[in-house]
Amino acid sequence: MKSIRNKSIVPISLLFLFSCSSVNVTEEQAVEGDISTVDVYKVKNSKVSMEAKAIFANATVYFDFDKYTLSSKSLQTLKSVISAMKENNNITITISGHADERGTREYNLALGQRRAEAVKEYLMLNGINSGKIKTISYGEEQLAVSGNNEASHAKNRRAEIN
Repeated sequence: MKSIRNKSIVPISLLFLFSCSSVNVTEEQAVEGDISTVDVYKVKNSKVSMEAKAIFANATVYFDFDKYTLSSKSLQTLKSVISAMKENNNITITISGHADERGTREYNLALGQRRAEAVKEYLMLNGINSGKIKTISYGEEQLAVSGNNEASHAKNRRAEIN
C-alpha cells in the first residue's frame, strides 16, 4: 500500500511544479524606520530574484519657531527623498505643512503652506518634476503631539512627506 501512495504523489508533484512555471511574485520587506519595499514581477522560466527596491521613504522635516527655512538636518533628510524619487519615476508625493497652535488659525495655515512650499522648491531645485509633488497646509489642525511646552511645539512645526 505504501508504494502505491508514493507513486501517486510523484505525478501530482510534477503537475504542481509545471503549473507554477509562470507565477506572479510579490515580495515585501520592512527595514529600519518607515521604509518598506515591494517588488512585483512575472517570472517565466527563470530564477526568482530576491532583490527588492525601495519605492518610497516617508519623511518629516522640522522647522524653528515661526520659520520655514530648511536646516542642514532637513537637507540630509530631503537628499534621501530625492534619491528615492530619482530611482523610482512613478513616485508622487504629498507634502503637508504644519504649525504649532500658537498664532491665529489663518497665520498657521499660511505658515504651513510656506513650509510645504520650501520643501517642494528644494526638491525641484534638485531635479524632481513639480508634477510629482502636491502641497497642502493643515496649519495647527493636525498636531503630532499635544501639549503646551516647547518640546511639543517643536514636534508640531513640521512638513510631512508621504
